Amino acid sequence: MVVAGLLLVVGGAAPAQAHVVGIGGRASNYRTEVLDVTPPVAGLTVRVLEAGNQLQLSNHSGEEVVVLGYRSEPYLRIAPTGVYENQRSPSAYANRFANAPSRIPADLDPAAPPQWRRIATHPDGVWHDHRTHWSGPDPPAVTADRSHRQVVVPNWQIPLRLGQRTALVEGDIVWVPGPTPWPWALLAVVAFAVVLAAGWRNQLGLLAVLVLVAVAADLVHTAGAFAASTAPVLAKAYAAIISVGGWVAAVVAVWQLRRGQLQAGRVLLLLAGTFLAFAGALPDVGGLASSQLSSTLDPILTRAAIALTLGVGLGMIAASLLSQRTARPTTQPRGKTG
Repeated sequence: MVVAGLLLVVGGAAPAQAHVVGIGGRASNYRTEVLDVTPPVAGLTVRVLEAGNQLQLSNHSGEEVVVLGYRSEPYLRIAPTGVYENQRSPSAYANRFANAPSRIPADLDPAAPPQWRRIATHPDGVWHDHRTHWSGPDPPAVTADRSHRQVVVPNWQIPLRLGQRTALVEGDIVWVPGPTPWPWALLAVVAFAVVLAAGWRNQLGLLAVLVLVAVAADLVHTAGAFAASTAPVLAKAYAAIISVGGWVAAVVAVWQLRRGQLQAGRVLLLLAGTFLAFAGALPDVGGLASSQLSSTLDPILTRAAIALTLGVGLGMIAASLLSQRTARPTTQPRGKTG
């Protein structure tokens, strides 16, 4: 059972990173800022989603807005009836990747007549744009000084076309130093030590409470990340498979321990701790030192949830292994021989 669970964690690495990586933006110190639409267009708003990973253009102007791609080709058409993507746009292909690809398929021609496909039924276009998202190595200015806020890409621009008129969405990419991770690392270490001590002393009541705290923390973290994500519902559901498995295993482990089924409880504790620590917290541990988090929750609450899940999850693994190693088989006294 334990081996099967560990294989599931390894084999499901993509959904295990679901909290941020698989369904949203990575935590980082680069903030995308939208400054203005020039000239202003009544009913047109642009905002940043997923810690800069996505832009959203909402068009309630009553007319069609065409977003131009990297080669000034029609890329998205955002109309009152929905959002349409040009299937012949090189930008449509490039924006499917977190980092801009070095090669574009030859059949994608920016000069060809647009071939529109509807991708949404509402006038809110959401897309990843390499012009507004930092994905490369740190620039020299940041490498030289990581302690101060600084603009690394001033005045990025996305051109729009509204009939015969044009407009520009303008903004900056800003380096914002993250917080020190040490308080959160200390919280994880303390949580680990308390769980290990509870397991060592066989304090099953305290251990059960701590396990449920880890489940609650991971639920909170997951809820915040999922609410911030623009991924489809099915993608979110797939991404949650391992996390849900960890929550279920943890609850059943508590139930087994409380009813005296120690061996089964310890095995489930090991399985649940592995899921919580390595699938729930570890993929997002970079958020402890990052200023930009893809979550609708307060950043302090998000970091606390990650640290608690990691510390308690690792403690559950250690407590389970330690308990199984120190357990002694019961021996029966030998009967008298005549």
